[in-house]
Amino acid sequence: MKSLILFGGTFDPPHAEHVAMAKAAVEEKKPDKIIIMPTATPPHKKTFHAATAKDRLEMCRLAFGDIRGCEVSPLEINAGGKSYSYITVGKLAEKYVGYKIYFLMGTDMLSSFHKWKNPEEILRFCVPLLCVRKGEGETAEETLNGFEEKFSVRPEALSFQGGEASSTECKLRILLGLDAGGLLPESVAKYVVENGVYPSDEYFSYIRTHLKEKRIVHTLGVMLAAKKYAKQANADENAALTAALLHDAAKYEDPADYPDFKAPAGVPEPVMHQYLGAYIAEKVLGVKDEDILNAIKYHTSGRKGMSLLEKIILTADKLERGRKFDGVEELRKIASEDFEKGFKEALYRTSYKYIEKSGKSVYSLTKEALEDYVKEK
Repeated sequence: MKSLILFGGTFDPPHAEHVAMAKAAVEEKKPDKIIIMPTATPPHKKTFHAATAKDRLEMCRLAFGDIRGCEVSPLEINAGGKSYSYITVGKLAEKYVGYKIYFLMGTDMLSSFHKWKNPEEILRFCVPLLCVRKGEGETAEETLNGFEEKFSVRPEALSFQGGEASSTECKLRILLGLDAGGLLPESVAKYVVENGVYPSDEYFSYIRTHLKEKRIVHTLGVMLAAKKYAKQANADENAALTAALLHDAAKYEDPADYPDFKAPAGVPEPVMHQYLGAYIAEKVLGVKDEDILNAIKYHTSGRKGMSLLEKIILTADKLERGRKFDGVEELRKIASEDFEKGFKEALYRTSYKYIEKSGKSVYSLTKEALEDYVKEK
């Protein structure tokens, strides 16, 4: 029986692990065709700083073009609007009668499959083909078992295990002026630069010109962690990314250079940048969203009555992947399993206990934020 592999995604941009995943699928399944299908508008998210459909198509042609039997299809992009997989696989089944259709996806996609529109309809036409990332073995097995239990279909899985990579990190590195290195295929990296695929806006330009590279790397880590926690907590991912981008905007700024800036009384020097950062975000960069401004304003100290976004930015700042202190891995694990608990633990251990052990005075807002939590402990 002839076969084809469908590999869909936003591909904004397509990165080296996407290519490795597609090549591994072709090597193991030996299909007659592999169809790369960039989405038009993903039905489940609003993409942060999205590339144009034209650029995503061209980047896919460059990234996947040398794979045997590969076709980059504009089907979903030409259709416009929201892209739904049940429509796409139905059209492929009509065109490729008699073909076995594999739908290549990662663990995250497979585990959320039940949330897709008309998932049973998709399974009428294709077989899910799972590609596991390194370190996901146990999780993937649970996902496969859960899928089979729910849909009475056992997905197939590649023996190949992919590495850690994300289009979001590639894009943010470009926007922040950091080296994307081997994360992107060379041809894609060249295309991105030559065609200005991800033009920097006023926010990114400010961060690139006002922060040192080490602090920009930290900002990248906070953005990635904030996006993860926002997704986990069903919060606005774009708001989280924006607040994380600007959270340290004032890290190297002198309050004396901003005559109209008024800080609250009794602010410790290490905390001052959160207030000045919110001022710069609003008065210099024109941020209007009050929740984003407050997430910047209280990301170091915390406060009573924090919004979900405020909690996300504080937690991301404390636990981003560049942080190295005793117990950080434990805190990350807690936050990944239970965000609210992870937030409280991060606030308690890093904003309160760490300062207390150093012999310095704990800021009043932090004490107020921890009042209820300390009682619980």
